[in-house]
Amino acid sequence: MFDEAPAVLVASSTRLVLLSNSELLDGLLQQYFLGCPEWQVRLARSSTLRPGTVDADLVLLDVGSFTDEDCLRLLRQLRDTSTALVNVPADQARRLLVQHPWIKGVFYPNASRINFSRGVAVILEGGDWLPRALMEKLLGRYRQLTHASRAIDDLSVREKQILALAGKGLSNAEIAESLHLSTHTIKSHIHNALGKLGASNRAQGASLVLGHVGEAGI
Repeated sequence: MFDEAPAVLVASSTRLVLLSNSELLDGLLQQYFLGCPEWQVRLARSSTLRPGTVDADLVLLDVGSFTDEDCLRLLRQLRDTSTALVNVPADQARRLLVQHPWIKGVFYPNASRINFSRGVAVILEGGDWLPRALMEKLLGRYRQLTHASRAIDDLSVREKQILALAGKGLSNAEIAESLHLSTHTIKSHIHNALGKLGASNRAQGASLVLGHVGEAGI
């Protein structure tokens, strides 16, 4: 995982926890930190969340060591703990960050020592460390969600109501019967709503509405 000399050092004593089933990764990190005494880092490895883990200065979650289900479970438990993902593929990192935006850092399997050392230092100082391409994708998603949120505010109550019903699997005819409207009117409302949202089909439009508007708001 690491192949270059570190360029940034952590000055104060720091407690790190590696959540991993890999003795190899643990050994590599132990050698790395022992080779950099200036870091004054204490690293402990565990395959489970033990008492005191959440009190660590930083938890490194070795994503490759766990199933997707276990990763999600661990991340839910680590919500209030500074956490970084290590040995995580780019696509999986993006999915996990969308679900857990509080994650502080991401290190891909090919992360170099220099990037790892810089990233750890930045995180321990209260910052975030994300690869540029990943940050750009997350920023793009944020902009899409922001646009969708504003567009939903422009929908009429009836348009929201119809798309919400469509999202529950009702056909145009069933929605028309439920709301005592004509099928033509339902089609017209859906067409107008999709145009406002920039959605390509009713399923996408319904998903956006259901994600932003609760039953009480319709």
